[in-house]
Amino acid sequence: MQKALLYLGIGLMAGLLLSASITTPTHIQDNERPGPEHKFLSDMVGEFETHTSIWLTPGAKPLMTEGKATLSMIMDGRFLLSHSQMPELKQESYSVIGYNRNRKVYTMFSIDNQGCEMDYFEGKRKGKGAIVLKDPLGFVQVTMTPTKKGKSNTEVVLLAGEEPYVLASTDLVQVETDDEDE
Repeated sequence: MQKALLYLGIGLMAGLLLSASITTPTHIQDNERPGPEHKFLSDMVGEFETHTSIWLTPGAKPLMTEGKATLSMIMDGRFLLSHSQMPELKQESYSVIGYNRNRKVYTMFSIDNQGCEMDYFEGKRKGKGAIVLKDPLGFVQVTMTPTKKGKSNTEVVLLAGEEPYVLASTDLVQVETDDEDE
């Protein structure tokens, strides 16, 4: 019994020491701090109107719907949190987008009220702005393209099947607030 308590005490002490060294800001490595890639993500922050086209089958006429999205940086500028809603479809989703500086890839977790799974994507930035993310199996590709200040486009392409096709395309237009005018 005394040995078990001794081991438990040693384990707790080691855990406390490890925890203290991990949470101390002076011990955070440069690769664990937000970098220029996070600044790029922070440029997407804002309140947006969304205009979405959804193709249920290739070549079909798209379903058009509107909604809203709020994008904000969280956790000291490490992640971009996106919350979007399309009331007409009773659809709501959350995405968390970040950049892994050690692996040099953008990552995204996404959930919505249309299912019970969490979707994971990762990829790289192409050209001057588009981030191209794919799921681990390569079935779905998400491309986020800032077009100009206050506007962007997100496209979801279904890669599985005989021919890839655009499943959804969403244009985001920033909503101007009174604060921006002052």
